[in-house]
Amino acid sequence: MQRILIAEDDPILAMIYEITLGEAGFDVLVCRDGVEALDVLDTFAPDLVITDFYMPRMTGGELIRAIRKRRGKLTSTLLASAIDPRRLHEDEWADARLEKPITPAKLLNGVRALEACLAH
Repeated sequence: MQRILIAEDDPILAMIYEITLGEAGFDVLVCRDGVEALDVLDTFAPDLVITDFYMPRMTGGELIRAIRKRRGKLTSTLLASAIDPRRLHEDEWADARLEKPITPAKLLNGVRALEACLAH
């Protein structure tokens, strides 16, 4: 897992994610919402998309559905949100989930755990 696309409307969190993952050696691209993330999905070709759930123009659940439809399992998804997972539809489930608030260590550990899981 080398390329990570982030869809996060909170600029502070987006910056923290970008710095944390960039310093860990990942190629990171940040988008302000799901629509912007879909616009660059094919050209950036991420291994992982990290998305918030509540964002303007498109929810993280809608983004996850669109990613699966367009790229199948070529791109993994991680939902970084405080939303109760019982409120999600089955087709909105990500491959992994991190509950907000998310520290840099929690983010990196979550990405590494997903990376290890996918390697097997």
